[in-house]
Amino acid sequence: MEVGGVRLHALEWGEGGEPLVLLPGLGQSANVYRELGPALAAGRRVAALTPRGHGESATPPAGYAVADFAAELRGALDALGMERAALVAHSASGAVATRLAADHPARVERIVLLDGIYGYAGRDEVVVRNPFPPPPRPFFGTGAQNRAWLRRYAMGGFWCPALDADLDARRGLDEESDRLELLARLVHDIIQHPHPFARLRCPALALVAAEDVASQFPWLDPHDTPRRERADAYLRDVRTPWRREAVHRFCREAPHGRVVEIPGGHWFFLSARDRVAHEIRAFLQTPARTES
Repeated sequence: MEVGGVRLHALEWGEGGEPLVLLPGLGQSANVYRELGPALAAGRRVAALTPRGHGESATPPAGYAVADFAAELRGALDALGMERAALVAHSASGAVATRLAADHPARVERIVLLDGIYGYAGRDEVVVRNPFPPPPRPFFGTGAQNRAWLRRYAMGGFWCPALDADLDARRGLDEESDRLELLARLVHDIIQHPHPFARLRCPALALVAAEDVASQFPWLDPHDTPRRERADAYLRDVRTPWRREAVHRFCREAPHGRVVEIPGGHWFFLSARDRVAHEIRAFLQTPARTES
């Protein structure tokens, strides 16, 4: 489809029904939903959208603020013929879904945030205190190198065809390098403009990762007790308080918000797909209580 002169890639499942749009996280494409999408398609029309600067979508030289992505999402809903839709957003796309729902409440029935309530404010301080950081991801390496890194350091050995499809959607080295610089603008804008939870009128479900040493440090030797104890202390004293602060803000500000913890890491919607699909389906079927 084309939105505002930008060519966007999308995938669809289902034969009709209430609209549901899936938004991938930073640097990922609609392909990452190739397994969750069909699991949500019964009685619904499901579309996964690849935003600008990602996957098979085009990479315009400007338009990388949250407001730009929200406007693009609104245009995509128009192009798909969806007057009103439920949104499922992973990671950074949570800022985009929340902005659209706050600014244009008539377009969003409800939202599900998959580890998507966290802004990037304070994240660098948390990351720098990690006692056992993984080696840098080989963004510009081969597909095999990226797969190996993700499998070991991000997915804890888990893998699925959706991740293969997502990696295969990457562009050439030069364009991916440009994309990293452009998407850094989005990260900066998310820091400057926190998620507008207080302005949400629709129901909102936050599915958040219940992190532990196994999910956050899968490369550590399971028999290396001293290192695992240090990792656990880092989670307990540094990372978890930072994440909990965002959860508390969501609960405090979102008028119709609810939080459910899912065991696993940041991509739990892949590793715990059936549980996530169950939570989303139950939420979508719950009668809405919203503000006018």
